[in-house]
Amino acid sequence: MILASFTLLFPALLDAQDDDLAALDAPFAMERELAALEMDDARLLEHYRGLLDAGGGAVQLISALERIRLERSADDIRLIVKYIGDLDDGVAEAAMEALRTFGRDALPAVEALPASQVDARTRREVIERLLKDHVHRCCMRDEAINPFHLDFDDRFLELYSVSQDVDELMFSLLRDSLPDIREDINGNRYYYYWGYNPNPESPFTEYGGLAVAALASRHPERLMKEAGELADVESTDNYYYWGNASRSPVTLELANFFARRGKTALVDKIINDMESGTRWMQPNQTLGLHVRVAAIQLVALGEHEAALERLTEQLKQAGSALSSTVSQAHYLRARILMQLKEDGAALHALEESMESSDAAMVMALVDSHFKPLAEERRYQAVLNYCRLAARRLDEYRRPYQPAPVKEE
Repeated sequence: MILASFTLLFPALLDAQDDDLAALDAPFAMERELAALEMDDARLLEHYRGLLDAGGGAVQLISALERIRLERSADDIRLIVKYIGDLDDGVAEAAMEALRTFGRDALPAVEALPASQVDARTRREVIERLLKDHVHRCCMRDEAINPFHLDFDDRFLELYSVSQDVDELMFSLLRDSLPDIREDINGNRYYYYWGYNPNPESPFTEYGGLAVAALASRHPERLMKEAGELADVESTDNYYYWGNASRSPVTLELANFFARRGKTALVDKIINDMESGTRWMQPNQTLGLHVRVAAIQLVALGEHEAALERLTEQLKQAGSALSSTVSQAHYLRARILMQLKEDGAALHALEESMESSDAAMVMALVDSHFKPLAEERRYQAVLNYCRLAARRLDEYRRPYQPAPVKEE
């Protein structure tokens, strides 16, 4: 009698154990299924796409989502998006991570998802996550091609290429970062000295320069109201830095913004801190620091002649050295000479920039300040060189080029 009862219960116990094991073994589900089905990768992709289209168990769906995301095919977005509201947390998380690989391209699919498949809160959270990723990617691209925060036409083109409003999100990110910015201004932020970051994601202070520049351009009065207190700092210190006293992209953009509105205390402090660090440097070590100072003089203070004089003097000390820093210095010289209406000298400086390093200043591909040179053959040669150089770079380090409009 006892044996018979146990025989009846045993299948149920096995089912319960199988469910637990399946949950624990989820990371290996893809390899196990591939071996069982004996499929090549192309057939497995077809199988997973069919599974996502028709639906399946949680473990199977997670395996499918993890594999599909690696393809980064826009056609797969429609298969992924319907699972962001799945009742199984693992499936929903896998779908979210898969969508994040598509960036802003996933937004239209999330926006068009019917209410029967996702609740309003989940839709809002997913859109916010995708927009944060979009802002991060745009800022990182700007930082890669435009390390000196120069203004040019279409600088914000990619940032505002989405249907959603990103300004409120960027103001929110800025507000949350105010404590970090204050510490950065004072030069005692933990991130610099200890490399410690309690948040696994990049802090907005470390990448958000483009976002602050966009807010300064579109909402200057509101930005001053929300962050204006940061402009009131002591312009000098009673001690000297032992390093370059670098400042985060957000702090530098705020300093530029305040200076253009007549509040130069923060810019004066940043320049003073940078120059104080040169006391313990050899002359051949200071070019990079002086290039950054010259960029601040140009962008924030409009001191074209002073910035040009600084760059020219420092380049004399550099001699015939070839480096990315020398290339950047010549690029800034070209920018300044264009603003001084010395087009011929500017073109020569631009050529020197390209000849000084194999890390070309590919920003020239989108820098509108060189438009007057458009018909010059030498300038076209510079652009062709930059196009070749850009092909070697990762996608996010290339200047943004909008996709061509398809003719119907």
